[in-house]
Amino acid sequence: MNTKQLFGPVALIGVCLVGTTPADAAAISFSEATDPITVTTDILGATTTTSSESASLSLGNVTGPSTLVFRRQMINMGTMTGEGGGGGVSDILQLDSFVSGGATVGFLATFRSDPETVPEMGLPPLGNFPNTTANGNLLETGALQLLTPADFTVTLPGLGSVSLAVSAQSDADESEGVPVPEPSTLALLAAGLLGFGMIRRRRRTSV
Repeated sequence: MNTKQLFGPVALIGVCLVGTTPADAAAISFSEATDPITVTTDILGATTTTSSESASLSLGNVTGPSTLVFRRQMINMGTMTGEGGGGGVSDILQLDSFVSGGATVGFLATFRSDPETVPEMGLPPLGNFPNTTANGNLLETGALQLLTPADFTVTLPGLGSVSLAVSAQSDADESEGVPVPEPSTLALLAAGLLGFGMIRRRRRTSV
């Protein structure tokens, strides 16, 4: 493959990265395209844990009381509306900070995916979060989506205040939730419309 042939794919990858991650920002990405969930980051010294329904990234000391820094929900209003306690909420990103002696000593990013059993990690069922929580809900597309605002910053232990972009790729596409009528339903609807048309025609004829 020559240089001209390589230019197209490389340019496409560049456009995708620019569209999902602000320039000069530390990045964290969660992907449900694999089982367990995949976590990628360019933050040195970070520790990750993964499972089929949840994943996390931690930096520093993440024990003891924490402060909620950011939370955002991903929703699917189609066929998966009832998952995670209802409300259409499918996934949740939550960022927590741990402070000791006035200094940030720990940071924890947690990604939860549509739990079907008892809530884990101390969070209530996904569908119980209000719609207005942390910048509003984000419709799933099945592609990599930026969950944090473009100008989002956070204090990381040992690094200070840095720009941070957290993205996630869900396992569902909102467009997949649009139901397709069954043939029998369409036939019944057509018969009803035909009958209605015949009745109107008879009324006009009799008048």
